[in-house]
Amino acid sequence: MPSRLHHVVVFVTDMDRSVHLFQDLLRLKLDWRIPRIGGRELSELVGIPDMVAEMAYLRCPSGEVAVELIRLIHPQARPAGSGAAGNAGLSFVVQNLDHLHRLLTEEGWEPFTPSVRMRNPEGEWLRMFCFRIEEGLTIELIQPEK
Repeated sequence: MPSRLHHVVVFVTDMDRSVHLFQDLLRLKLDWRIPRIGGRELSELVGIPDMVAEMAYLRCPSGEVAVELIRLIHPQARPAGSGAAGNAGLSFVVQNLDHLHRLLTEEGWEPFTPSVRMRNPEGEWLRMFCFRIEEGLTIELIQPEK
């Protein structure tokens, strides 16, 4: 079971304008911005082949929830439900990632990959995987390593 909402993912077409909206107008704090990220592991994790993207991560003043902005560099256009601009995703912190991976697979929501271990931009290790529901929403489940 998810313990809390971690962040919301929003695919955008103009990163500078989107950062301006969330940071300057809505007063979220910019935690980090990565001008270019990609690779096989990231592509498999989010289910977008050959993905190269620009990303920004902004946190609400309370610090409880954040917004992750993603602008696809490659592929430039995606069909609805798979990284198209305007689509969103939810990211939850969970306690038992492996159990949820098995449960979701048994129930017919096939994760894109087994759980992937990677560092977040703050350097902390975590494990995660993503899956997509029928309506096109991508769900990311994260388990921080202790």
